[in-house]
Formats: sequence, C-alpha cells, structure tokens
Amino acid sequence: MEVFSTVIQLIIALSALIILHEVGHYIGAKLFKFEVDEFGIGIPPQALRFWRRKGSLTIGNMHIKIPAGIKFLQDFTVNTWIDTTVQSDTDGTYILQNIRILDTKNRTPENIKEQVEPGIWRIQGEVTDINQGMVFTLNWLPLGGFVKIRGEGDTSIPEGLAAANPWKRLVVYFFGPLMNLLLGVILYTVIVSQLGIADASTVNIIEVSPNSPAEAAGLQAGDIIQFIDTTPVDSMNTIHNVIYSNLGKEITLTYLRDGETEETTMVPREEPPEGEGAIGIVMGNPTEQISWFKALPYGAVSTLNHSIALVTLPGQVIKGAISPADARPVGYKGMYDIYQNVQDRELVPGAPQSLNVIWFFTTITISLGVLNLLPIPALDGGRILFALPEIIFRRKIPIQVQNVVNMISFTIMILLFFYINLLDFIQPIQLP
Repeated sequence: MEVFSTVIQLIIALSALIILHEVGHYIGAKLFKFEVDEFGIGIPPQALRFWRRKGSLTIGNMHIKIPAGIKFLQDFTVNTWIDTTVQSDTDGTYILQNIRILDTKNRTPENIKEQVEPGIWRIQGEVTDINQGMVFTLNWLPLGGFVKIRGEGDTSIPEGLAAANPWKRLVVYFFGPLMNLLLGVILYTVIVSQLGIADASTVNIIEVSPNSPAEAAGLQAGDIIQFIDTTPVDSMNTIHNVIYSNLGKEITLTYLRDGETEETTMVPREEPPEGEGAIGIVMGNPTEQISWFKALPYGAVSTLNHSIALVTLPGQVIKGAISPADARPVGYKGMYDIYQNVQDRELVPGAPQSLNVIWFFTTITISLGVLNLLPIPALDGGRILFALPEIIFRRKIPIQVQNVVNMISFTIMILLFFYINLLDFIQPIQLP
C-alpha cells in the first residue's frame, strides 16, 4: 500500500510540473493572441473531453457564438453540414445551444432557418467558417501534458504560430521552461527560508574528535571561536591559516560558550590521524533565519547555480570530476527510487523532513526547464534555434524541413526514453 501511495504521489507531482510547463506555453500564446485549440492533461490517446472555451462558427452569412462549456461529440471543419439550435441575443447575434453533424453520404441536406419558439431558432446549413474554441482533454497516459497552438506546424494559417513573427514564436517556446525555472526559484526560496543562511564571518565547532588536542583543551560542539592568539576570527580560512602556521607550537583559543567568553591552550599536531585536522575539530557557520522575501535572491542564485551545474555536467564527466554512473539520466523507476530514498533519509540534520521532498521536486522542475532549453529539435530549445536564422539572417527555415527534423528527433527521443527507463531495471541507480 505504501508503494502504491508513493507511486501516486510521484505521478501527480510530475504531471503537475509538466502541466505547469504547458501553462507557460499557453500564457505565451495568449500574450500574443494566438488561438489554442487544445489543452491536454496526459499524453494521447484521448480518454475524455471536459469543456471548451468560447468559439464561433458561421453558416452562410449567419455568425453563431459558441459559449464556454459546449461539448461536441466530434470535431468538424469548414464544408461540414450541421443542424443547430441557437438562441437569438438582443444584439442580433446567435448563441449555440445544441449541435448535430449531418450525414451527407446518403442524402443531400437543405438549408433551414426556422423559429421553433420565441428567441430559439433551428439553423441547418454548411459551415463556412469555424473556430471551435479551446478544448480541455484528459488523455490515457498519465504523465505529461500538451498545448496545441493553432498553426504551430503550418505556415498557411495566417494567424497561426508558424506564420507569426519569429520573436513571438521564441517567447511562446521560452515561456514553458521559464515556468519550471520560476518554480525552482520559489522552491529554493522556501528551502532557504526554512534552513536559514550561514553567517560566514562566525565560526562554530560542529564536532570534536576523541583524543584530540581540542578535546584535551575542553572544547565542545557549539563553541564559537572568537580569537586564535591575538588574531580575530572572521572566517574558517583564518582559523586554518593560523593553526597551520603554528604546528607543534602552543596557541591560545578564545571562544564563546553559553554567552560566556573563555580561553584555552593547545598544541596543533604536526601529524594528525588520517581524516582529522591538526587540532581535531569540524568547523561550521551558524545559520540565521531570514524571511521569505529576503530568501528570494538566494533562491534565484541557487536556481542559476543549479542550472549551470546541469549544463556543465557533461564536461565534468569528460574531465573525470564526476563519474558517469553519478551523472546518468534516470527514468520513472529511478525517480521512484530517489524519491523513496529522500523520504527515508535526513538529508539536512535537524531540517523538517518535508524539505527533502521539496528539494527533490526542485531538482526535477529545474531539470525540466534546462533540458527543454537545450538546442535539440522537438524540444523548446530546438524550436527556438529554428527561429534564430529568421531573426539574424531574415531567412526562414522551411516549415516542411522543421517538421521532418522535429519528427525524426522526437522519434529518437522516444527510443532514448524507453532505453533510459529499461536501464533503470537492468542497472538500478546506486543510492547512498
């Protein structure tokens, strides 16, 4: 039951992050007044349709408004014959109430306009113009989502995305990753506001090694070091430099404990045991709690540094700084394993366990944002790349070429997706 609960949590959270990405594209499209035909939750095939935003259709010279919430049993196009019930508005326009698509194979329908009751008309005829409005759909594959923007791959649609100014297309494509990165900033801000920020100018003792000079001198975890001999302590480097300049010589430490200033002496070891320093302490910086607003710049910087680390990761692997096993991509099972691990472990001593989960999804949303900006066809970064020649050289890459390259790239990515998920089972990730 616990496994099932964890899987459901992961599916909901990952779907939310992907849908947030698509919301970004939707906002970008509406910013430039591009029509959005479908907002889908999950990946097709389609399971359910919910409702539509406002649209319109024209039969002959009669313009009919489609209100939000109207459900069509099937889509239809120009030249389709339909039978409708409409309500006449006070300004002379018609508002759709019901619609039925006619079968023209067995008989030829006729144009009809008749009043069936006061303010209600039956209009039958051939559609000469259609804007069905945006439909919200639920699809069978639960992880993912999409926004279908009108004319995205067709320059013949005058008001569509592909025919639009390249700067507008660039913004629409960029807004998806931007939403994921902005969420990363917010989540990192929450983490920083909960953990606090380290005061680098104050040094305290985190741990004292047994049988060390520090233990013999009476130092304890929590002591704040103020002076070494006569040198004020303003950083860990100051302590390190003074101690290692006086190996084998007696030094005096002034420290603060429970509000009282005390002194002690010791001799730094010239040859300390492996894994220990000259006096046998682990140093740290005390943290200071800050407000959410003050934590916001730290959240932005943390997101930037995280993004840079992702981009430079292949270079770190090539240089040998990071092992390929530690840098390998993970699929859904790998995410499940990591998610279960962060729920069971205390990643930050003394921190609320919920921060572990927040940190996990922070890494996921930033990864989604950064990876989608990579200049790979079929990803947002690849679509942005296709827009750049038009901006720089005033030369548009033919849409047919773009569609073919995107399709090939998409196919390769799907194969890679299955390979990564298969690898999670064949070679499970090694967790500490």
